[in-house]
Amino acid sequence: MIKLDENNYPVWKGQVLAAITASGLEDFIFGFSVPPPKFLNVGETEPNPEYKIWQRSDKVVMSLLFSSLSSEILSQVVCCLTSHEVWETLRTRYESPSTTRVINLRNQMQQLKKEGRTMQVYLNMLKSLANQLAAVGEPVSQRDYIWYMLEGLPAEFDAVVTAIYSRPDQITLDEVQNLLLGFEMRLDRRQGLESFIPQVMDVW
Repeated sequence: MIKLDENNYPVWKGQVLAAITASGLEDFIFGFSVPPPKFLNVGETEPNPEYKIWQRSDKVVMSLLFSSLSSEILSQVVCCLTSHEVWETLRTRYESPSTTRVINLRNQMQQLKKEGRTMQVYLNMLKSLANQLAAVGEPVSQRDYIWYMLEGLPAEFDAVVTAIYSRPDQITLDEVQNLLLGFEMRLDRRQGLESFIPQVMDVW
């Protein structure tokens, strides 16, 4: 299970929610499971065993949530008293469409460059930022997504970028990604061949 950090909230939420739902404990994080009274009498001298059972189940969910957080994120929710409080604290932080957060995420997409990364790593980083924007209700349009993707490529990709921009039809995001991955493979093969030929000539 991946741990939540500042860049993977949508993926983290999906996997954690699936695990909790599979255990039949989702009512705890959503606040639907209301704790019974702690005591059975008005004088608060006789503990309610039903409360102990509820509290134990809630702590199981809290433990699962805590184990899926990075140390930086954990420090922000470790004082929460219930799993619902933990869930809502994280949801509010990562799903609230604050202007600052939206601007920051869009700036990150605009400034992201492939540089020395593989194409797949670069595409995954863009996807992560787009997912975070979607989580706060600010999805990136396909046209903008493609623009961010192409503008972050180095000069050796100019040929394929020009070809994509010159197409008269509307190209899809999947098609662009496949073209870029294929073009990178071609570049890698050519570079490998160019480095191999001088070695062969040296032998002769």
